[in-house]
Amino acid sequence: MADDGLLTLLSVSESGGFVLSLPPSLQTYQPELEGLLGKVFSGRPTSAGNIALAKQMSINWCVSKCKQTGMSVDRCLEMIGYP
Repeated sequence: MADDGLLTLLSVSESGGFVLSLPPSLQTYQPELEGLLGKVFSGRPTSAGNIALAKQMSINWCVSKCKQTGMSVDRCLEMIGYP
C-alpha cells in the first residue's frame, strides 16, 4: 500500500491495528496520538476510508504538535514525508 509518502507515518499491521512511525522529535508524544486514534477507531474496521481518515488525523496532529513545540510547519511536513 504505497499510495503516498505517509506510509512511514501510519500503516496498518496484519492484525488490523494502526502502526505509527513518528519522527524522533515527536516520539515522546506518540501515546497521545495513539490514544486519539484508539478513541476514534475503536471497534471500527480498517476500511480504506478509515485508513485515509486516520492518516489525515495523524498529519493534523503532527502539525499541531509541531506548532506547540515551536517547530515550523514546513519542517514538520518535511519530517513526516508529506509531499
